[in-house]
Amino acid sequence: MGIIYNEWLKSWYGRKVWLFALIMLLFIGGAVALFLFTQSNLGSPMVADDFAEVSVSVFPTFVMLFGVVLIAGAIAGEFSSGTVKQLLIRPTSRHAILFGKWFGNLLLAMFMLFAIVLLSTVIGLIVFSTEGMSTGETFRTIFEMAIYQLPTLVFYMALATLIAVLTKSTALTIIITFAPLFFSGILQLFISQYEWSKWLIVSHIEFFSNYYDSEIMFVEPPFESMWGSLAFLGAHIVVILIAAHLVFKKRDVL
Repeated sequence: MGIIYNEWLKSWYGRKVWLFALIMLLFIGGAVALFLFTQSNLGSPMVADDFAEVSVSVFPTFVMLFGVVLIAGAIAGEFSSGTVKQLLIRPTSRHAILFGKWFGNLLLAMFMLFAIVLLSTVIGLIVFSTEGMSTGETFRTIFEMAIYQLPTLVFYMALATLIAVLTKSTALTIIITFAPLFFSGILQLFISQYEWSKWLIVSHIEFFSNYYDSEIMFVEPPFESMWGSLAFLGAHIVVILIAAHLVFKKRDVL
């Protein structure tokens, strides 16, 4: 717990969380302005529920980008600066250190995700029409949507952990991890017509689009059951983290 708490504090105070929060506030403000502009052109009130649903569909992508940057800074950044040596001389196993970095930063990214979802939902309820809506039902729907985004967030932070350990480069970690983040949906669109594609991890990364809002991807989910897909994704996350731990244990830091 001490390592996880320490990583949380280092990321909270040292990796520009305030800058990310400011950028997200600007994005939320821009989304409000866009909805108000649309409302004025349509001549009919926009619904708070629609604003919140659009927000929770779009903004988690920025949290995933931020989470990858956190992991890159926590692992590759410490290799680049040489501070990892000071960390490894402590009487703590390398496995505990790497797990603390991954899990501590994952918790921070999840906190940011739900904070943004909560803020955008509250703003939507204040600014837009709530006629005929149940506030409790709106919160329940929006947080359910946010939970469907979590498997993808966990996967990308695990992948960034492995790449950071392998490359020891912050820039390479961000670039390599961002590639599937931007192109997995397009690739899934092209290969989904083939039966074998359901056994590729790329078909399961977009969990929210596959099982909560499949209209975004225009393709059928890889597995009929979302639990099967979740288990498939989880197995890959475990393998990725085990590989990261094995490499980190043998990594020479001198």
